[in-house]
Amino acid sequence: MELSIQERLKDLRVERGLTPEQLAEQTHFSKSALGSYEAEDFKDISHYALIKLTKFYGVTADYLLGVAETKSHPNALSAPPLTASPAFANG
Repeated sequence: MELSIQERLKDLRVERGLTPEQLAEQTHFSKSALGSYEAEDFKDISHYALIKLTKFYGVTADYLLGVAETKSHPNALSAPPLTASPAFANG
């Protein structure tokens, strides 16, 4: 059975042992906004909130949206860190 975005968000919060209050404090979203994202009658989530929550939980937007079952990008752990090009380092 495919999980909805609401179920995925709640599962991620519960997996980390966070209460809605703790999640609100750590993400700087209101408790009511976060509660609405997990509610059955959920309507919409802003791009900003989606991106912020994917970064907070360390998952892909595809996972949250139900497009993928894999929580992280397959190359996420093996990709080298981004560094500034020497040509741009001095402005």
